[in-house]
Amino acid sequence: MADTISYIGRDVEDAITIRLIRRDDLPKDVVRVLGRTNREIVNTLVRDLIFNSYGKPYVTFSPEVSEALRLLKEFNYERIYHNPAIKTESEKIRNMFRMLFSRYLEDLEKGKKDSVIWEFYGPMEESYKLTTPPAGVVRDFIAGMTDDFFRNQFESTVMPRSFGYAL
Repeated sequence: MADTISYIGRDVEDAITIRLIRRDDLPKDVVRVLGRTNREIVNTLVRDLIFNSYGKPYVTFSPEVSEALRLLKEFNYERIYHNPAIKTESEKIRNMFRMLFSRYLEDLEKGKKDSVIWEFYGPMEESYKLTTPPAGVVRDFIAGMTDDFFRNQFESTVMPRSFGYAL
């Protein structure tokens, strides 16, 4: 549920930013129940989850919010995740993941302490270090990145510096 709460509205905002959808495209029932912005959606979901779960041995949304969330997920899949414009970029993004993964794995295995992966790995509990293989550490590190951090890491780690010249 935490992942859904964190990504569902963020994906809408990102899609609006890149002009994949317009805010007015959001289903009216979703807007009425959850809100129009990521902030409103997160606030509604968290408050509803707390209100409907307090004192219970499980966590749940109200039926109304649950239905609006289902509609928003359906909308996101149809209009964002399966959008042909997004699919054309998928292979590029997969390649970015592969390149960063390889780089961080090499940095970790060779003990390159100046790599950003060590900022993640260094303070980890010993039990994590003993039970998680290097590839798992890199997976966990990349999985925790925001889109902006991922993009910045790709640019600073993989892309050559221009040294003042246009590349």
